[in-house]
Amino acid sequence: MEIISIQLDIEYGRLYFTVNDRFYTGEDMDNELFSKLGRRDFIKYAAITAAAVSMPSLQGCAIPKKNVPSLDYSKPLLMKNARLVNVISGKVVDKAWLIIEKGFIVKQGTGAAPNHQNGIIFDLKDRYLIPGLIDAHCHVSASPVFSMRMIDLLNHSHQQKQNFISAIESGVTTIRDMGAFFGLLQMFIRDIEKGNLPGPRVVYCNTMLNIMGSHPEIPPSDINIFAKPASLFMGMIMDNFQDTDEMKECLERNAKTASFIKLTLDNQTVFCKKNKNIPVYTKEQLDVIFRFAEKKGLPVSGHHHFKFGFDRAMDYPFNSIEHIVSDTVLSDDDIMKMSKKNVAIVPTLTVAQSFLIEEAFEQLPERYQTPQIKKELKVRKEYFDNEAKKHCDPLLHEQNLADLKYYKIIGRDKLWENKKFLPNPDIYFNMIANGFVNLKKMNQAGILIGCGIDAGMPFDYFGGIYREYEMLQRVGFSNLEIVRCATINSAKILHMKDKTGSLENGKYADMVVLDKSPLDDIRTLRNPQMVFKQGDLMFSTGNPLQDGTITESS
Repeated sequence: MEIISIQLDIEYGRLYFTVNDRFYTGEDMDNELFSKLGRRDFIKYAAITAAAVSMPSLQGCAIPKKNVPSLDYSKPLLMKNARLVNVISGKVVDKAWLIIEKGFIVKQGTGAAPNHQNGIIFDLKDRYLIPGLIDAHCHVSASPVFSMRMIDLLNHSHQQKQNFISAIESGVTTIRDMGAFFGLLQMFIRDIEKGNLPGPRVVYCNTMLNIMGSHPEIPPSDINIFAKPASLFMGMIMDNFQDTDEMKECLERNAKTASFIKLTLDNQTVFCKKNKNIPVYTKEQLDVIFRFAEKKGLPVSGHHHFKFGFDRAMDYPFNSIEHIVSDTVLSDDDIMKMSKKNVAIVPTLTVAQSFLIEEAFEQLPERYQTPQIKKELKVRKEYFDNEAKKHCDPLLHEQNLADLKYYKIIGRDKLWENKKFLPNPDIYFNMIANGFVNLKKMNQAGILIGCGIDAGMPFDYFGGIYREYEMLQRVGFSNLEIVRCATINSAKILHMKDKTGSLENGKYADMVVLDKSPLDDIRTLRNPQMVFKQGDLMFSTGNPLQDGTITESS
């Protein structure tokens, strides 16, 4: 079979094929055509597919920062007339000023600002200034979908770039990527460093360390038949090792550039399938991992949804555990053990809310008809119907919603065998019921709690991190506790408390300008007015030159 031509339509984001004088597009690209490809054409198409999805600058031009004038950042910056929110003390400092040089805060005070010659002045006019926010659990190179059609490649490419832009525009200046398509991530980071893409700084683990068949156990080729060839360009989001020797190779390869190690701990799947059991690390393997981590000075983070994973984590010196136990309420002894071991947590409650998939039931079981769950279902629907379409390509969001119909069309027990990789909603309903209680107990015990929503997963879209803040408020956290989770706490989890997380001399000038104090109204974090990363204005809602916010002294 000979492929005569392959065309990439940049404007509409489509791939078209002419094969033996027949024109292919749409669903037949995913079905009839693919089933007939010969080996040579398979490889040829796979390479083009990989190139299409792995080029951050596919359209050949830089993406401008929104409402940001050209400024000479070699000059010192003066921020004056700020109401500075001190996340350490919990106090708001009126008439605060800061001097920023080469991206760092070098001096600050209150009252009349110092004479600032030959520099840039930002007059915040009594607006509130907080540290740059931190997303401590995300997957920024992922496309947030349950399934992928090849016809929509450009939609996915655009969405991946938009992930970075949405993070910045939501006030996030630092992210911790918990598993990436490494090659793709590195290209995006290079684009950010060159100024071609507005985005936060990225702390990453490269790929997740993953025993073959464990979470996430979906064979990549079952999502897309070209996933394996494309991985030569993009990398894979997890390393699937089969034995301890192969695991050691994965560790060495990943550690060359990684800031931490990510692994999974549960013995149960999160997907709808008949066999819920999945492989787990042996004690020997965990011992190898932690000896390696200690030698390299790398913190270790562990995914868990179940008590089994929590108990395993408590037997090792984890830096943090991710998500929250869903299948039980933790005992006081469990909480005390976690506290004594100084294990932090990034609970990602937004995942639980997103996967409250009431669409899986003919009628919601009575056990889930609690006031708490009903509230989260209402908030979920409001988000899906409104803000979600601002944070995710509308086509991809609608496809996610459409995929939910398979719970009833196919039946939950047959989803996996039909290659519909949808989560088990019972886990996430229980994560609201039990997880809220567990997190409240952790907070009361003084356990370090960070902020992230697992952005990059279906329905957990970049730009929506405020959903986590507002969920923490419904758990019972104070506004100050929430702001600390999103700043200094997350900085500690990322081992970056000496660089970011608070507005102190010697730290990065990562700053967010707000109209209202988040200590009074947490919802103000939905609408940052300006966002700075290392003193560089990355985003503004209006024109700061026209409204008098910016002046240049000489």
